[in-house]
Amino acid sequence: MASIAGLSKLGLPRLSDSMNPEDARVIRNYLYQMQEQLQYVLTNIDTDNLSEGLRSQLQGNGQ
Repeated sequence: MASIAGLSKLGLPRLSDSMNPEDARVIRNYLYQMQEQLQYVLTNIDTDNLSEGLRSQLQGNGQ
């Protein structure tokens, strides 16, 4: 199973050398932002952030 700590070890995809440098910069920036947001969400989610219905389902009480 993957760990949250492993998110920081994800590498960026190799972009073509023929790609416009500005386009490559924008894509890299976007990917960094997405990684940071994903890491934030995964490290800060807990049962206080879940609806009562979802909490019940996850605890097996929603049947």
